[in-house]
Amino acid sequence: MDKNFDENIDQKIREALIHKADNASMPENMFFRIRNEILKEKDNKGVFTMKHKFLKPKTFIIAGMVIIATTVTCVAATNLSGIFSSSSHLTEIKTFPSKDKVKESVGFTPKYVESFNNGFKFDTFNYVNNEVRNEKGDATEKYKSADFDYKKDGSKKGQILAMSAEKTDEKSFYGNTRKNASEVEYNGVKIIYTSSQYKSVPEGYKPTDEEKDLEDKGLLEIGYGGEKDEIKVSQDQSVMWYEDGISYSIFNMNYTELSKDDMINMAKEVIG
Repeated sequence: MDKNFDENIDQKIREALIHKADNASMPENMFFRIRNEILKEKDNKGVFTMKHKFLKPKTFIIAGMVIIATTVTCVAATNLSGIFSSSSHLTEIKTFPSKDKVKESVGFTPKYVESFNNGFKFDTFNYVNNEVRNEKGDATEKYKSADFDYKKDGSKKGQILAMSAEKTDEKSFYGNTRKNASEVEYNGVKIIYTSSQYKSVPEGYKPTDEEKDLEDKGLLEIGYGGEKDEIKVSQDQSVMWYEDGISYSIFNMNYTELSKDDMINMAKEVIG
């Protein structure tokens, strides 16, 4: 597919989606959470499978949202699919929620903690409405996830520590492990740790050979469509695990003092 055609598709995708983001409310950790799903899809042999068509994913940043924009590689047509998530600040809770409140919000009761031994404390709780859409824009799956944000004394803007939980099946969870993942087992639960660097770049940015190599290894993710002429770099880590029909993820962005062991220990505290 030639470059001009590809750029034309990119522009049409942005134009088609920009109005969808205008009225959306998004918790600050959602960008990270959805991007993590994109990374897992990219590691699945570099393709995103939908309706038996093989679609090559590309990450776009549109009005504060992250979507998976896909183009069919075998025909000259544009297909739009991905994970669309939204929430409202009106449903955000700043007091530590009871189990009944969480179940009322998302329909299930995950494990969660009010604070961690390393000083992070509960900040907010909210639920997120998620839709998986096919290339026609039709919702093929709808589900809610529970999001817990944590902060500690001295936290700065751009630093995020958040835990997300959602109902899913075991096959789907373990079928999307990223390339650079490492695993430990605790009380019969497998904890999966990953780390990477994220670079937000303007549309048209040309990655270097070194960046391409890091992308192939799962150590770097480049997001296209950031602010004009501005490149932002962030470091992130995540731990994920599956227990009793629920997938859990703890995400860290830019708390650089947290080590791999710190992340794993937080997962252990939630598992209990």
